[in-house]
Amino acid sequence: MIRPLRQHHRRLIIALGAVLPVAFAVGIAARKPLPEVYLLPKEFSPVSTVYVAEAWSRADLFPKSPVQVRLLREFTGAGKFAMTFSAAIDFVKPDLLVYWSDGNPNGTNALPANAILLGAFNSPSLPLPAAAEKNSGTLLLYSLADNEIVDESKPIRFDNSMK
Repeated sequence: MIRPLRQHHRRLIIALGAVLPVAFAVGIAARKPLPEVYLLPKEFSPVSTVYVAEAWSRADLFPKSPVQVRLLREFTGAGKFAMTFSAAIDFVKPDLLVYWSDGNPNGTNALPANAILLGAFNSPSLPLPAAAEKNSGTLLLYSLADNEIVDESKPIRFDNSMK
């Protein structure tokens, strides 16, 4: 009884050894090509704005987190604002996103309804929306994996008179 089963399994293994590499090669050849960047609509193209002037750099905006925040501008004293964030290597939070919220913080662990996504924490520069240049508000560090607000900045205002 055992010998016929061993012979049957041997034939199956030999057949799989011949069929699986062929099936793998056919699967690789049948894959669709990756989309090219030039095929994306203009709305999804990466922003090419270069921010050259540093308006200020602060490490005291977030009371609970050791985060260094730099405010950048397109030109010295003029142009749109952008921000960069950096932290020590031991500051590890999963899927950290940065939001802008008009007004005062709400004190809850959920994102406010008026929160505007700026981008990922480790992005080279995060352009500020027009609402941030007109109104005071707070920056929110939000962990997407933990579904919680990691830290809220002190109230802050950006305007053209800022130096």
